[in-house]
Amino acid sequence: MTVMETVQSEQLKQLKDIFMRFDMDSDGSLTQLELAALLRALGLKPTGDQLHILLADMDSNSNGLVEFDELVALILPDISEQVLVNQEQLMEAFRSFDCDGNGYITAAELAGSMAIIGNWF
Repeated sequence: MTVMETVQSEQLKQLKDIFMRFDMDSDGSLTQLELAALLRALGLKPTGDQLHILLADMDSNSNGLVEFDELVALILPDISEQVLVNQEQLMEAFRSFDCDGNGYITAAELAGSMAIIGNWF
């Protein structure tokens, strides 16, 4: 299993847990009200119109509800892209400490980099 597959698997588990917490009637789908509660819990405050548009965009089977796979189809691509960006940022930071480029950060490399950073502040 690749790192990306592992990350996606963990994200799917977390997303499923969140989905189940907001699926108040445990029917395997979110109503507009349940979706609104989930979004508010994530710090988003969509208007009624925005929520209606979002639901229409997510509801691929047009039943007026959002099933887990519909939520995944909308959210996971963005999460995966963000994870890839974060991984690239992490590798960039690692390379800035790995002065000789051998794939390891020695104590001397770390000390030298920290001294440089200390001079910035």
